[in-house]
Amino acid sequence: MLLGYFTEAAYDKLLHDISQNAEQYSSNEEWLQTYFGSSDNYYKMSSVDVSRFNPYYTPGKKDDEQKSREDLSNTRLIYEAFRSLTPLQASNKYMWTYLCHAVPEYRAYIQDRWLQEARENTIKSRFFVTTPGSLLNDNALSRLWWYGHLTYDRNSSNHYALTEILFTNQTICTDVMDTFNRMNYDRMRGVLLAIKDFKEELSENEGITEYFRECKKYLNHYAAVTTLEFLDSDEIRNLAFNYMMKLREKKISRNSGPKSKRKKK
Repeated sequence: MLLGYFTEAAYDKLLHDISQNAEQYSSNEEWLQTYFGSSDNYYKMSSVDVSRFNPYYTPGKKDDEQKSREDLSNTRLIYEAFRSLTPLQASNKYMWTYLCHAVPEYRAYIQDRWLQEARENTIKSRFFVTTPGSLLNDNALSRLWWYGHLTYDRNSSNHYALTEILFTNQTICTDVMDTFNRMNYDRMRGVLLAIKDFKEELSENEGITEYFRECKKYLNHYAAVTTLEFLDSDEIRNLAFNYMMKLREKKISRNSGPKSKRKKK
């Protein structure tokens, strides 16, 4: 299928009128032609030809684990279907916004995943692309493509092994995409391998989220004061893994240290 995209004027009009159209986003009815009038001038078709992406999901309320499973499946599906996109084409906010609005099965997926109520901030973040950050983390479709693009391992028998690590849970996914590494494959690979190896060090009742959140701060600070251009994925892996191990060692030491004795009155 050929990918379409909104004109700049149509995009701006929709973004401005989110409040006015809020109820439409929860509806199953087609409303764009009525909103824009009978003319089709609000969108154009590109020459980019892709396979059809059919979202996979079980309708209804989901817990964090189910969301991660479905995100992993849909990342594989959309990246395989849209593999012909270049990063430049995949940065087109008018295209992703159009797909979220104009394709019925994509709208239904977004409604089920996020739009239990027609909140204006949710509509803006999931149906539109407004910033580079929203392209990678918020828009319902573009985030999945970029997750796939940034974690696809051509040299592995399991091309999506890194993607599976990314979806350890929803918080880990967001935090990984919020670190300095997000647009660099080697850095992304290093961080994800550190998460994988560190998880293997944890006991069953230990969670990784707290450790990686602190590690993310460390990595972002490290990147701000140190040149990382010459670090390969193994060096990035060691940097992140060793930092999380130190955090864990400190926590274990703190929790197992001698308890202070009460002073007698």
